[in-house]
Amino acid sequence: MKIKNALTEYHFPEEVIDILSQFGMTDFYPPQTSAIKIGCLKGENLLMSVPTAAGKTLIAELCMLKSIVHNNGRCLYIVPLKALASEKYEDFKKKYARLKIKVGLATGDFDAPNKFLNRFQILIATAEKVDSLLRTRAQWLIQSLSVVVLDEIHFINDGTRGPTLEILTARIKQFNPKAQILALSATVKNAKEMADWLKAKLVLSDWRPIPLREGVYFNEVIKFNQGPARLVKEEPDDDLSKLTLDTLRGKGQVLIFVNSRRSAQATSRQICKSVTLTLSEDEKKELAMLSKTISGAHSSSTKMCRKLAEVIRLGCAFHHAGLKPKQRKLIEDHFKKNLIKVICSTPTLAAGVNLPARRAIIRDCKRFEEGLGASYIPTSEYKQCAGRAGRPQYDQYGEAVLMAKSLSELSALFDRYINADPEPVISKLGNESALRMHVLASIAGGYVHDVNSMFEFIAHTFLAHQKRINNLIELISHIFGFLQSEGFIEKSGFSYYATAFGQSTSRLYIDPMSSITLRDGLKKITAGKSFSSIGLLHLICCCPDHPLLNVNQKDFEDLEMFTANYRDELILSQKDLPILEDFFAQASIMKTTWMLSQWTEEEKEEVICDQFGIGPGDIYRHTEATQWLLHAASVFAELFQMKKLTFVLENLRQRVEYGIKEELLELTQLKGIGRIRARNLFSSNFKKISDLKYSSVDKLSQVNQIGKTLAKDILSQINNHSSKKLTISLEDDLLESL
Repeated sequence: MKIKNALTEYHFPEEVIDILSQFGMTDFYPPQTSAIKIGCLKGENLLMSVPTAAGKTLIAELCMLKSIVHNNGRCLYIVPLKALASEKYEDFKKKYARLKIKVGLATGDFDAPNKFLNRFQILIATAEKVDSLLRTRAQWLIQSLSVVVLDEIHFINDGTRGPTLEILTARIKQFNPKAQILALSATVKNAKEMADWLKAKLVLSDWRPIPLREGVYFNEVIKFNQGPARLVKEEPDDDLSKLTLDTLRGKGQVLIFVNSRRSAQATSRQICKSVTLTLSEDEKKELAMLSKTISGAHSSSTKMCRKLAEVIRLGCAFHHAGLKPKQRKLIEDHFKKNLIKVICSTPTLAAGVNLPARRAIIRDCKRFEEGLGASYIPTSEYKQCAGRAGRPQYDQYGEAVLMAKSLSELSALFDRYINADPEPVISKLGNESALRMHVLASIAGGYVHDVNSMFEFIAHTFLAHQKRINNLIELISHIFGFLQSEGFIEKSGFSYYATAFGQSTSRLYIDPMSSITLRDGLKKITAGKSFSSIGLLHLICCCPDHPLLNVNQKDFEDLEMFTANYRDELILSQKDLPILEDFFAQASIMKTTWMLSQWTEEEKEEVICDQFGIGPGDIYRHTEATQWLLHAASVFAELFQMKKLTFVLENLRQRVEYGIKEELLELTQLKGIGRIRARNLFSSNFKKISDLKYSSVDKLSQVNQIGKTLAKDILSQINNHSSKKLTISLEDDLLESL
């Protein structure tokens, strides 16, 4: 089907056709043709379960454009990950700038009012962000929508993110049944069941623009599911380097999926000598410059940063959650530019941004699971990794290659992964922790007022559609009773309403159990319990919403000593919190507390990473969670009339944000001044902002890492703001993120 003919039939502006032709789009792919024939451009709900790069996003874009152009519609594009949201935002802005369509991005975490979001015709957001908006009674957002896109709908199967995506979809179905729903996925085995739930037409296809060959490598031969086998004869001694070099010499790129961060790093070092053999002199120069950028300034560089810079210089990279977000973005961008030739990654990359390669090598089919040992990865995970093989406009085919250690394993891998279907998508909403959060949100948002209306809402969920509701009446009744007994909700007549405590918990987007932990800890402080910053950090780490560090056998002796030194300063004990009775949970909480305390005492990133066996990205992830929970604690302190504690908590939040001692708090209020520059200023006797006021550019620029440009900017800030505090409000932070 010709794009021009179809869009002309549906009265699209000529400009849309021109834009698509400029991007090389003249003919619809077969799955896209099917979607149009069954009525997606007539407003029909649609579930597209088709492979990666088969054109799902374009169909969603056209449905949104038609709604905007013809009916002045408003559209919501929901994605599971922030990185995906940013990618879609940049793509849409670039593609449709000529149409002057207002595209917005909402991934911020703060609970500020979001009325300005209604200015956008297309809003791209994470499911969690939209759900948080609805908790502030922003029903206008749902009721004003004409098109809703649910990208990566199979994430409903995810135990962490799935319940929120499912609840959000159910709310859309309940409050705006006229909105067109477009659900997109590459891997849904039970697509018919999901389409029935969404009342959607189904496009189910295995067609790909770039044919995919799946195979297993053993003894220098790849046996494929279709076509001839491939002999891999390259000079390296190890099989992985042979497979990599075989692809690179054919002008392709490689993604290698392994089971752990450590493996990703080790594998990149293992193969980089082979990768560098294929680089041109110009590429080597560009990679050397990228390597310097990745490594960063010597004062803030960590061992992991230097290891990454080392392999990038040779045309290879590793990619995992231990890296800083900016580093991951640089790797992804330069892989897309074909400068980085190989990425060694954990499988999380397969669920993230669009990053195809000629060959996807799935080296590890087993991964260590707590309590289970080494277990096979799910078939759906393999399919996600395999789906990254094949670069549109560059490759005639893509190859997904598993690696076998024996002839019998070769056959087993074919049966388990290549010839098998992915697991069905199963609702995870029946989990008590997830339900507790969403029951409170439903009451606080004014969506339900009793157990019966909660059941009416649950009827719209995938959980109910799958009839996985055994003991649900008993469970929801129990949750209502629990929320009432803990003061989150109260009953008036036959109806329940959220208290101020319940409203705050819902708006802050935290687990009610975290709220109870914070409330009880704060009450102990006001009752006279002595505490310190370490005690407050320990309180925060006791919350279920806070990520925890893994504990190894070698950690226990040091943790025992750390605990003994600070036991009297801890706010909660085993009798206050049952989880602290669990030896391993207690150790994880203490280890995380210790790491955060080291960060706020200005320990170097590299030392923290080495001491705790983590990456710079882990520090970022933990400090981000800590800041939010400290903000939540401050909200509760004000709610329960503990005003003095709000200042203590806010100071600690800023210390966690910058990784500083209390004496540097004032200096870090200056834009461009972080933990290292603030310490350099302090050491040069600029201990407060007032000490800088009468300094000169020349004198200030002599401070280590303060050049003339920054010195001028600092003095300009001080002059512009006079003696006012140079703080940025939470609302401004959110606006900046949008």
